[in-house]
Amino acid sequence: MKKELVFLITMLSNIFVFTAVAQTDKCEKQFKVYEEKVKARDYVDAESLLGVLKKDCSKYDAKIYAYAEEIYKNKIEFSRTPEDKQIAIDLLLELYADYEKSFPGNGSVVRKALLLKEQNMADDAEVYKILNSFFITHKKKFTDYDALQTYFMLYLKQFEAENKTISQKEFVEKYAIIAAQVAYAQNKFATEKATLLEKQETQILTDEEKALITDANRAIDALDAVGDNISLMASKYFSCEVLAEYYGKSYNDHKEDLEWLGAVVDVMYNNKCYNNDVLYKVALAAHEMRPTALSTYRLGKIELRRNNIKDAVYYFDKAAAMYTDKKEKADLFYEIASIYRNIDKATAKSYAIKAAETNPEFGKPYLMLAEMYSSVTGECELNDFQRKALLFLCIETVKKAEIAEPKYKPTVTALMERYNKSLPSKSEAKAAGYRKGDEVVYGCWINETVKLPKL
Repeated sequence: MKKELVFLITMLSNIFVFTAVAQTDKCEKQFKVYEEKVKARDYVDAESLLGVLKKDCSKYDAKIYAYAEEIYKNKIEFSRTPEDKQIAIDLLLELYADYEKSFPGNGSVVRKALLLKEQNMADDAEVYKILNSFFITHKKKFTDYDALQTYFMLYLKQFEAENKTISQKEFVEKYAIIAAQVAYAQNKFATEKATLLEKQETQILTDEEKALITDANRAIDALDAVGDNISLMASKYFSCEVLAEYYGKSYNDHKEDLEWLGAVVDVMYNNKCYNNDVLYKVALAAHEMRPTALSTYRLGKIELRRNNIKDAVYYFDKAAAMYTDKKEKADLFYEIASIYRNIDKATAKSYAIKAAETNPEFGKPYLMLAEMYSSVTGECELNDFQRKALLFLCIETVKKAEIAEPKYKPTVTALMERYNKSLPSKSEAKAAGYRKGDEVVYGCWINETVKLPKL
């Protein structure tokens, strides 16, 4: 009897495993066809496969719902009648509910709230309640820039309401939390992008990974705009002094809490409280706990605003060494060159060249160099002919700007016209003891040689 029972259990287990494997294989095949249809933008055929996938393979892959979202959004956009559009909207709302049921906490709840608001199918209070609930329970997944903007604007609307149910202290706290979340989202996308760029150095990225880099760039830029916008809207109701007082009182209780320190830096930095001692203290503490390229760069900006040039450049140099993206690195070298442009031209020139060499598709360093050469006055003790001959170097330099970035062609054309008008004449060269092919050697910070063409 016992052997028969064991045999029966074994048989049932095998049947269960076999059935599960067979179902997985079936789902895999159906999903593959469905995915190919979506990628080919054959949305009609893809939608016809969706019902079976949702019924029999609802938890097979989250992409089932992500692709379906694409299908229904396309359907909404190209609906011919209001009735057809409403049907598509209802299908998308139903999809978001199914998505959340199969993959809880995926963020479809947030997109549902945004759709309800966009289509005027829910009042502000209901939309805010949905967003606020998800923010509280799934904060690390609340990274959608539209959702963050909407979340703040709905709270701001409550604050501005005549009943004044929200105190200034509560408003500052809420703003600080949302602003910090914007920064968190930016850092998240930047980290994902950096990881893929690093991988790209040694491996070929998939099309999906390349798309992720593009999406990350778009999200980072959009979050920048969101951060600026909510700071601008919120700043009408408090100042840097209010923020400093609010955070200053809490510093000792949170000085070893890296997440809190980072949030304070994000909020005060984005509100341009650069000269505030609280920001400096908190930024330094956060940086010492976990130095990153961003924390290093921000300390440089803060030191620059405090007019500590040497310390600012020290941090900028360190940040540049930490950046993996050549564009970010080059931008920082250019920023250092700009700092030194009017106080140490030799150093400015060296950093401008570094910027151009680091990113060959960067034209601004060449424009800066050309303008520096063209504006030489008495600091290098040049005579009139030498100053005019230096314009040949200016022309050569601005041409490099156009090669690096063709968008600068109109600027380069205008500058060359200006430089050409002031070039030395043949008689001026002869009077100065020069002729075609001779070299004019420049010392000082310029440290270049110009070979005279036919005049």
